[in-house]
Amino acid sequence: MVRPEKASTYEDLDLKLGIKSSLPNVKSTLALIILLWEATDQPADLVYAEQNGSELVLASSLKNQIIKFVKKELVSHQISEDFFLNTLNNNQLFKSQIEALIVAFELIWKLAKVSFVDSSKPFSAERTGGIRYEKRLNFSCNMDIIHSIINVSDSDSDSNSAYINVILKWIGLNIQANEDDEKNLLNVLNVLSEGALFKLTDGNRDVIFNQNSIYKSLTDGNTIVNIDGDSEAKGSLRILKSSLSDDLNPYLKYKSGNVSAKDGKIQVLTSYQKRVDTLLRLSATKVVKPDEQPKLEDDKPNNDSPIKFNSDYQSDLPRNKIYFGAPGTGKSYTLNGEKTLLLGEDNEADYERVTFHPDYSYANFVGTYKPIMVEPKSHQKLDESTRQVLEILNDQSKPLKEKYDLIDDLFKSNGIDDTSRIPILLGITGIKGKDLKGFTNYAEQNGNHGYALSKYVQLREENSNEKSSEISYEYVPGPFMRMYVKALKNAQKENSRPFLLIIEEINRANVAAVFGDIFQLLDRDDNHISEYPIQASEDIKKYLAKEFKRDPKDFAQIRIPNNLFIWATMNSADQGVFPMDTAFKRRWDFTYLGINDNAKEIANKFVYLNNGTKVYWNGLRIAINDYLAKIGINEDKQLGPFFLKNNVISDNKKFCEVFKHKIIMYLFEDAAKQKRASLFSGFEKENLRYSIICEEFDRRGIEIFNKEIQDKCTKYDPAEYTSTNEEES
Repeated sequence: MVRPEKASTYEDLDLKLGIKSSLPNVKSTLALIILLWEATDQPADLVYAEQNGSELVLASSLKNQIIKFVKKELVSHQISEDFFLNTLNNNQLFKSQIEALIVAFELIWKLAKVSFVDSSKPFSAERTGGIRYEKRLNFSCNMDIIHSIINVSDSDSDSNSAYINVILKWIGLNIQANEDDEKNLLNVLNVLSEGALFKLTDGNRDVIFNQNSIYKSLTDGNTIVNIDGDSEAKGSLRILKSSLSDDLNPYLKYKSGNVSAKDGKIQVLTSYQKRVDTLLRLSATKVVKPDEQPKLEDDKPNNDSPIKFNSDYQSDLPRNKIYFGAPGTGKSYTLNGEKTLLLGEDNEADYERVTFHPDYSYANFVGTYKPIMVEPKSHQKLDESTRQVLEILNDQSKPLKEKYDLIDDLFKSNGIDDTSRIPILLGITGIKGKDLKGFTNYAEQNGNHGYALSKYVQLREENSNEKSSEISYEYVPGPFMRMYVKALKNAQKENSRPFLLIIEEINRANVAAVFGDIFQLLDRDDNHISEYPIQASEDIKKYLAKEFKRDPKDFAQIRIPNNLFIWATMNSADQGVFPMDTAFKRRWDFTYLGINDNAKEIANKFVYLNNGTKVYWNGLRIAINDYLAKIGINEDKQLGPFFLKNNVISDNKKFCEVFKHKIIMYLFEDAAKQKRASLFSGFEKENLRYSIICEEFDRRGIEIFNKEIQDKCTKYDPAEYTSTNEEES
């Protein structure tokens, strides 16, 4: 006897509420995905595009099918095939980044799963550079719902033509379409989008809402609902604005961030809102997973699948890399550019930056047990919403009406429509019912109930002075362990992405002591995972077991996954640095930044000194470096192009001040400490002091240096370091 297998459980969707995912012309993009599905015989999946240089165009294998499908309409409206194909290739389905398409098709309308044909590429691959890569659509059964309305079939050519006209009109062709057919398609698409969530910032809080939240506000008597928020719109909110601008919602109109009901639609919207509310309630089904069920004493975590260190993420970038060079050569600047190339923009959650120093230790870097104050019992087990309500109730500075409105907003954002409890809560704080008269029906009565309870009930005070005398010890992870957990968790999923740990000034700490046994994991194999595992300590095993909800024995041996990158900067010229042994260096790729590698970026920058002399910063820097090299000072002690920041070398006053306490101080106390007499000119031995040199710089400018430096600085030609001879002030 064959019976159904148990229902599949799926990973929670990443709502991508913080991604800057713009998708203009949403209606035409939706129309094209419908056209592609209908014209290609309703496939389960479809590779719809191919690369043409850095751009995407319609796949050659689909052209004939698409044209055949719409041939009748093109001929009747005298539209050429070339013009039609050119219109398709300019559609956002080919132009937009994959993340915007994911938000629209996966999270809002749920029409298809969007992925790169090359599965090794991360979703962030299109964020920079302007290149678009071939994509695949895995269609959902929502397409079948649309198909049932369109009902395109050979037996009904009129129906066929009517809805093709709608689709072609939406795509951007000059074609008339039946208004009722357009309304039908709009209604279906709107229903499919009702489960989508959006986020806006309201003051210092984030509000997660859906279209039903807008409907409720409008049907409650508000004529306008603002969805702009107090910060830049991101994620699905951007696409909601685009769709409302495209008039995709049959009940709402939109202008400049404000949403209102269409004329004459409020009664229809009231009924529709109730149906949407019922749909959302019925959709809130939860399949209880085994690890969410009450456990018996002999229950054990599910360890069926082994921990995966070799994720599906692929990249040719080095996993362990150190940028080194003289001070000011742009090591951190270059690393940041590589970071964006690796992770894309808006990547704050995917990397962490740490700076090493002489007192930095293994406990700081990897993690250790630390004493933690136990939270008082009265503060435990409170969700964020409850904490916020208590904070409002206990705030003596807020007027009564503001408290009421803030709590009402909080309740609504959490799906609580019952406002009768608000007067009760306010009454418990000592407010009498008569003060609440007129707020809502029965507000005075409910307020009196609360006031009567106030002598028996005391609200929790989140900001009370109650302190715990108990101390607990917990494992507190360091930056390495935090990024390790993020990367390893992501490595268990499909379409995994990279994570990056940035170490600034890596050789200012004793790296052998800081890395400890983690040093062994830096040796990567051909798949970029640790070639040799290490035995995890009991502390680490327990911490990882807690993070992954698995048995500690699963982490008896650990490796670095191939999606974790560790990049660092170092300057061997700094005082107080620690040497690195050969075995440690062997595990890293070193990238040297030469003293003039980035000179082009500052070649034309000049300032006027206090004595009126015009000086090119790059010319002065090169003249000083050449002399330092002549007297035997190593390159790692010389001045890089970015030793002074851009805002300094573009401002006369700033330059003169910063030059004294950065350049002169560095040369005087460090780089040329033993060669002061030959570097600086016109000073008697007893006057060769830092303070006097600074005073003379204000008066004489570059004449404080020897004649060789002066002459070379004067002869500097910016054209030697840049392709243009234009001067920037």
